[in-house]
Amino acid sequence: MFRVKICGVTRSQDVRLVVRAGADAIGFQMSMGPRKITPVQAKRLVKLVPPLVTPVGVFVNEALSSVKRLIKLCGFQVVQLHGDESAAYCQKLDVPVIKVIRMKNPSTYASFKGFRVAAFLLDSYNKNVPGGTGKGYSYSWAWKAVQKLPAPVLIAGGLTSDNVLAAISLSHAFGVDVASGVEIRPGFKDPRKVSLFVRRARKAFHD
Repeated sequence: MFRVKICGVTRSQDVRLVVRAGADAIGFQMSMGPRKITPVQAKRLVKLVPPLVTPVGVFVNEALSSVKRLIKLCGFQVVQLHGDESAAYCQKLDVPVIKVIRMKNPSTYASFKGFRVAAFLLDSYNKNVPGGTGKGYSYSWAWKAVQKLPAPVLIAGGLTSDNVLAAISLSHAFGVDVASGVEIRPGFKDPRKVSLFVRRARKAFHD
């Protein structure tokens, strides 16, 4: 599983930017929100992703058949599920799955212990928005989830280059995921912010 993922990429120049910065994975939003792209766009962008970087399709409560179709069409190597997808749903996909847990409270993770997935991603909770809000939560909540969940735990939600070192230190997470924290505006990445975020995250993991 990857350490540093930049999510919500919508442009070819940002794919190249993220790769140059040294991120391990790039997320493409396929379901909703200001960073949503079409399957045609996703297929074109995924072709620009080099072999050692992982293209991730991000979905929210999509029909299983639709997700399977888009994996093949677009070339996603991993899927990230932000909705109410069940454990059975996750097991029916043919690529590694990252199941997102929206941390309403410190023990929210407990109901996901039965999921058999490649990794979990802890994100902030908003009843109206399933992700990409730029809002944080207490990253110390993740420490118990890291200990108890049956797969690597990544964190997201309100991360920036200013707080990523502290967030990794508090959470002991395996990896980090960021969208709004490295943007000029939704879907448009800031070169300086991306580079600084990746560099600081890698330093935190190394330390």
